[in-house]
Amino acid sequence: MQSLDGKVDNLKLRASYGQVGNDASADYYAHYALYNIDQNANLAALYKSQNAALAAKWESLGSLSTAIEGRLLDRVNFNVEYFDKRSKDLLFDVNLPLSAGGTSTTVAESTILQNIGVVSNKGFEITADVDILKSTDLRWNFGVNATFMKNKILELPEQNKVNGIISGTKKYMEGHSVYDFWAYQFVGVDQMTGDALYLPDTKTYNVNGSTPGAAAIPAANLVQIGDQYYTNFATYGVRDWGGSAIPDVFGSFNTSLSVKNLTLSALFTYSLGGKTLDYSYNTLMSMSGNPSALHKDLLKAWDGVPEGINATSADRIDPNGIPVVDFTRSSRNNQSLSTRFLQDASYLVIKNIALSYNLPKTWMTRLDVSGMTVNAGVENLATFTKLKGMNPQQSFNGVADNAFVTARVFSLGLNIKL
Repeated sequence: MQSLDGKVDNLKLRASYGQVGNDASADYYAHYALYNIDQNANLAALYKSQNAALAAKWESLGSLSTAIEGRLLDRVNFNVEYFDKRSKDLLFDVNLPLSAGGTSTTVAESTILQNIGVVSNKGFEITADVDILKSTDLRWNFGVNATFMKNKILELPEQNKVNGIISGTKKYMEGHSVYDFWAYQFVGVDQMTGDALYLPDTKTYNVNGSTPGAAAIPAANLVQIGDQYYTNFATYGVRDWGGSAIPDVFGSFNTSLSVKNLTLSALFTYSLGGKTLDYSYNTLMSMSGNPSALHKDLLKAWDGVPEGINATSADRIDPNGIPVVDFTRSSRNNQSLSTRFLQDASYLVIKNIALSYNLPKTWMTRLDVSGMTVNAGVENLATFTKLKGMNPQQSFNGVADNAFVTARVFSLGLNIKL
C-alpha cells in the first residue's frame, strides 16, 4: 500500500455468512398426525386433519455478504457490498394420493407438510460520502446510499411448477419474484361507450373459436374492434404479470453543514421504479348508490364520444382514459383491480431536517456546566409521489391500504452536559 500513500488512506475486504432458523411458518405439532373428534348421528366420529410430517424441519435463511470499503484522499469514504440472502427449506402443503387419508372435510385432498421452496434476495448496496469542505470553522459532508436488489423464486413444489400459486395480487412461480403483480390486463377506455376494456381470457372462454367447447363470454361483455376482441368486464379478462413492487433502486442521501458552532443536517429517502397498488385510490374512483367520498380524477371521466372518433378510428381506445362513471357500470368500470391501478411507486421523502447550536464555552463556564446544545428539527416534512396522498412506503409488497400517512413531527430540545 506504500505506493498508494496519499491516495488510499485505508482499504478493507470483508466477507461473512450467517444462518438463522424460522419455525413460524408451521403450526404447533406440525410434524404429528392429528385427528379431529366430532359426532355423527350421536356417535363419536374421528377423522384425520393432518398427516404426519416427521421429516419437516425449520425453514432457514442463509445470508452471504462480501464487501470492499475504504477511505480515499482523506475525504471520501466508500463501501460496495454484494449480498445474497437465500431462504431455503420453505414449508408447503404437498398433495398426496387420497389413499393416504383425506385431510379436509370440504375438498377431496390429502396433504403433507414438506420443506420445498427456495427464494433468493440478492444485489448490491453502494454507500459513499465526501467531505466537500473541511476546515476548522467550516465543514460540509454529503453522502448517498443506493441498493439494487432482485428477488427470485428458485424452487416450488412439483405440483405448483406449471401454474404457480396465486396469492391475492401476486402469483408465485419459479423464475419470478414474490413481489410480481398478477392482475387483469387493462387496455384502455372505449371512447365510443366509455367502458373500461380488458384483454379477454381466451383459454377459459371461447372467443371466436379460441377454446372450442368452453363457455362463451356474453355478447354484452365482448367488444370487437377491428380484428381484436376485448371484454368490458374484468371477470372475463385474463390475468397476467403487471410489474414488480421492487424498485429499480432505493436508498437515501444526506448532508451536513457546520459553521463554527452551528450545524444543519438533512436526510432524504428515495425510490425509483417499481409498482404500487393504492386501494384508497381504487375505492375513491368508483361510486355506489350511497353518498361517499370521490376522487377529483373522476371529473376527467368519459362523458361522451369525442369529436372525430368513430367505430373504426385508430385511436378509438384511450389507454390513459378514465371510464364512464354511473351507478350501473361503476363497479365493473372503475373498481376492478387491474393494471390500470398499478401506479409508479417512485418517491422522494424529506425524512429529517435538524438544526443544532452549541452555546459558546465561555457561557458554559459562567453557568458551571460542561456544555449546552439547542436543537430543532422536523421529521417526515414532505413526501413526493406521482399520485398525491399515495404512500408507497406503507409496505414492501407494493400494496397500500386505507391508513394514515407517516406523522409529521416537529421537535425542539435543549441538551445540557453537567
